[in-house]
Amino acid sequence: MHPIPRPRMAIFTGVLFAAVGIVYYLISHDIGGASMEMILGISMSLMAYVLMTGSPRG
Repeated sequence: MHPIPRPRMAIFTGVLFAAVGIVYYLISHDIGGASMEMILGISMSLMAYVLMTGSPRG
């Protein structure tokens, strides 16, 4: 059994923010904002992973 019952939720969170960053870059051509949005996606995915691992309900 995997240590996290639903690891796809953490991955989905990161992919969602990365997709928003790509769309933001395509619309505004602002590499600074797009890279910050993608870094936010990585950090949100990591935080979702940590919170799901520590949660007693999973």
